[in-house]
Amino acid sequence: MAPEKPDQAMKSTGNPPCGTGCCGPTASLHSNNSASTTDSTAYCDEAEKCDEVCIKAAAALECKLACDAEFEECSGSDGQDKDNHDGHDHLEKHGHKHDEGGHHPDEPCVSHIQAAMDRYAAYLESARCICRSAIESSAKASQSCATVAPSPHFILPHGQSSAHSYGKGSGTLAKRTRTKPKADRCYSSAIGSINGGHDHHVSPDAAECHDHGHHHDSDKPTKVPPATSGSVGDIEKMAAVREHVLFNVTGMDCSGCANNLTRALAAVPGTDNVKVTFITNTAELDLDSTITAIPTVVRLAERATGYKLVTFDSDNQVLDLTMDSNSAKAFQSNLPAGAESCTRITGNVYEVNYDPCMIRARDVLEYSGGKLAPPRADKSIDAGHRRLLWVFYLTAAAFILTMPVVVMEWGDFDTIPHTTVLIISVVLGTLVQCIAYPEFYKPAISSLIYNRVLEMDMLVVISITAAYGYSIVASGLIFDGRQLETSPFFETSTLLITLVLMGRLLAAWARKRAVSKVSLRSLQASTAVLVDPATGSTTDIDARLLHFGDTIQVLPHSQVVTDADVVSGISEVDESMLTGESLPIHKAPGSSIISGTVNGSGTLTARVVRLPGKNTITDIANLVEQAQSSKPRIQDLADKVAGYFIPVVCTAAVIVFAIWLAVSLRVRNQAAGQAIGTAISYCIAVLAVSCPCALGLAVPMVLVVAGGIAAQGGIIIKTADVTERGHKVTDVIFDKTGTLTEGNLDVVEETVFDTDNGTDVLSVVKALVKDNKHPVSVAVAASVQKRTGNTVPLEDLTSIPGCGMYAMLNGTSVRAGNSRWLGLDGHPTAIEYKSRGLTLLCVTSGEDKQPLAIFGLKSALRPEAHNVVAELHRRGLSVHILSGDSTPVVAGVATTLGIPLSNVAGERSPAEKQAYVSALMSDNKTTLFCGDGTNDAVAVAQASVGVQIESTSDVTRSTADVVLLGGLDGVVSLLDVSKAAYRRILFNFAWSAVYNVLAVLLAGGAFVRIRIPPAFAGLGEVVSVMPVVVAALTMPKVKKSSISAATS
Repeated sequence: MAPEKPDQAMKSTGNPPCGTGCCGPTASLHSNNSASTTDSTAYCDEAEKCDEVCIKAAAALECKLACDAEFEECSGSDGQDKDNHDGHDHLEKHGHKHDEGGHHPDEPCVSHIQAAMDRYAAYLESARCICRSAIESSAKASQSCATVAPSPHFILPHGQSSAHSYGKGSGTLAKRTRTKPKADRCYSSAIGSINGGHDHHVSPDAAECHDHGHHHDSDKPTKVPPATSGSVGDIEKMAAVREHVLFNVTGMDCSGCANNLTRALAAVPGTDNVKVTFITNTAELDLDSTITAIPTVVRLAERATGYKLVTFDSDNQVLDLTMDSNSAKAFQSNLPAGAESCTRITGNVYEVNYDPCMIRARDVLEYSGGKLAPPRADKSIDAGHRRLLWVFYLTAAAFILTMPVVVMEWGDFDTIPHTTVLIISVVLGTLVQCIAYPEFYKPAISSLIYNRVLEMDMLVVISITAAYGYSIVASGLIFDGRQLETSPFFETSTLLITLVLMGRLLAAWARKRAVSKVSLRSLQASTAVLVDPATGSTTDIDARLLHFGDTIQVLPHSQVVTDADVVSGISEVDESMLTGESLPIHKAPGSSIISGTVNGSGTLTARVVRLPGKNTITDIANLVEQAQSSKPRIQDLADKVAGYFIPVVCTAAVIVFAIWLAVSLRVRNQAAGQAIGTAISYCIAVLAVSCPCALGLAVPMVLVVAGGIAAQGGIIIKTADVTERGHKVTDVIFDKTGTLTEGNLDVVEETVFDTDNGTDVLSVVKALVKDNKHPVSVAVAASVQKRTGNTVPLEDLTSIPGCGMYAMLNGTSVRAGNSRWLGLDGHPTAIEYKSRGLTLLCVTSGEDKQPLAIFGLKSALRPEAHNVVAELHRRGLSVHILSGDSTPVVAGVATTLGIPLSNVAGERSPAEKQAYVSALMSDNKTTLFCGDGTNDAVAVAQASVGVQIESTSDVTRSTADVVLLGGLDGVVSLLDVSKAAYRRILFNFAWSAVYNVLAVLLAGGAFVRIRIPPAFAGLGEVVSVMPVVVAALTMPKVKKSSISAATS
């Protein structure tokens, strides 16, 4: 078989190591799609590896491209020679000297050298090719036609051919002709980038930004050139450029640990949007896989922090199977279509990753020849459990080794020789230090070396090292026949380590308890009853083996295993565990049932529409975890304070040491050795007793519990800032239709007008509204569906938020929407319907908007609306109504609910709703907007707290900070949860401050007669953390019934 060509090998391996014809004197950094002046595709000489010279060459290319990009931005398309940069030295963003001809210098500027060193330093260690990565990164940037301000990163925009190639060996820059067209602000799609970096399918609105200095015949399709191994348009490479990576992390104890890991991950080249949550032991980031591979990210992060990172996939389904080694090898070597990987987890358990759209789980099981392994626990809970066990083992071992040291030191053992006691103490004390290494020394030293950050563990490391080091030196002098005034105190270092580990054990238990307490994934049922469609027979199977379209049976009083559509049977389902609604919901054929809910007394047969692990339970859990991973502004304050914590404590310890040394020598007249021992003991106590863990746990612990409790009450908090903003809400604004009123309206009046051309008006109405999800459209569609089965073909059907629908019928425009948009406010029928408080849907034809029909609809208020509004008024909050409905209708609802008419606005478009909310916020009001439709999305996004109530509108759902799965009473419950959480956060901050001030004073001997001995200073970890844990875990659950009670 012929050997692969270098460029083919590069494509197949992604990022090959150096030495495959890429580094050497003839290296040239040019884009793969450049108009090259040489036939050679080699990057570097085969005999060499990439080194610092390659980094310098990459910096030169980056520097030149940055200069060119900024010069074009300044000069535009004025015909200047882009290689002649006269006047270039005055550029503000990237100014440096050029030669007399205005050409770019051979050497890169200092900023780009430093940026390239920061970016590519890791490449040298992993033997990856810097030259090739630089060229590919530069080429990928050409897929965007947007000019980006130069940054310390190498990916910079350029045109279809590169500006220059740079000779590496001599450090000179070989200039090449530049043919880059003027860049603008539009971005090309993946396919468009293959067509020379342009997207030829742009909307008219985007046409103004699509002038690249040359033209294409828009009537002729652009021919896509075939992709080659060296093509920058390689679709596989483009698809692999960015990916979202999730990690389970083991070893974090507080927000300081999370910040340390965040810094380590952010320092890895190619990473972006890093988020770390220590409570749930997770980390996530966006990764450019062409720059750094996932295993390299894991290795660098683990080396810098000492934590353990494990990746997991969130897109496909995963099946855990038990197989012997031979079966596993055979399966791995011949995976069926749709099965993407088979990885050994432990022992004979293998994880199979598969695409459920291509292969069924039962087929994977049958094809593998294995058996289902026991289901694994939720990964967040499992990681917390492993951490708990690890700290427990360390604590138990340290405790066992510490007790003999303490007993011998504090006990009266005159019969045992002193040297024997000393030898035993040295051995046991050293073993305890070994136990402390992975938990304290390794993370602290790694963080200091690789991240240049003093981590919280450094306080413990300094204190236990000082105590142990002094004791070792003192023991050595005793063995040598000399005596110090202060004897060795191994009990200090050993007991200190044991007590700090006990505090961490408590924190690990609290985090596991918090995550388990609010976990929604536990609602996932483990078994299902599968129905054979042919015979009707049933079989109990593991829920992991379900597939799309399977028919399942939900027995009375059993849990719904996954999301499904009912095909037969009638029952009532309790959805309170997800929505907070106390009353069961009626289910019949055509209804949807949700995973995790509990069936009533009937039997339901349903068809699976979503698989376990990717159903509603998973969606809600992911939203909750998303909120947990976000960081509220108050957490930034905690992090800022924690950043000063270590320097302040270390300074205090030095001051305490100096004071007690002086006091011991001058006041107590102690000998020098004894004075030093006394001062060291006070210094160690100050370092050990100071505990930032309470500060680190203050916010995350409360947010995890608050988010979980809210989710159990049907309130999904998506952003952590809601907790901070929610307790300050002064004004609550409701949409009317579908929010204050029932989602289902009824058509109570209708008028259909005669047409000259005999158009079937009801058929036109049906075609206009049948696919629209607005409550008015749904009600009218249901009404006309009963009377006509005909539909008419419409063209260019468009939904206009806040107005209605627009389409073309046989060349004539037809519209359906509110009376104001259609200019029918003065129509007699519209006036009559409005006077009766009805909501209108008008249908017109033609540009002159001739009326075809007017429908009058009415809906009942939500049963909880009165109590919710009354409770908000009782709390002193202002309540408003905003609606696109007619003003008389909105005013009638406001009067019924007791809302002042001055706080009512009808006939408002989405933009006007946003303006209303913005006006309130400009008066220093904190607003909460609650809506349910697409036309509310802008106002939801504008408000301080945006709430979406049980809607199918994806637009609103994506912009909302909170999703209510139940009724309006969730608004009051949200305010309660927010207030309770915020109060606990403030308490935690206050407790952390009070504890550390008093602890440092006591440990430092400020009260002279009352002090904390160094050996017991480790209790500070337990004492400081316990109140924080108790405050978080005692947060009250959501009780919606209290709203009714408060207003009854």
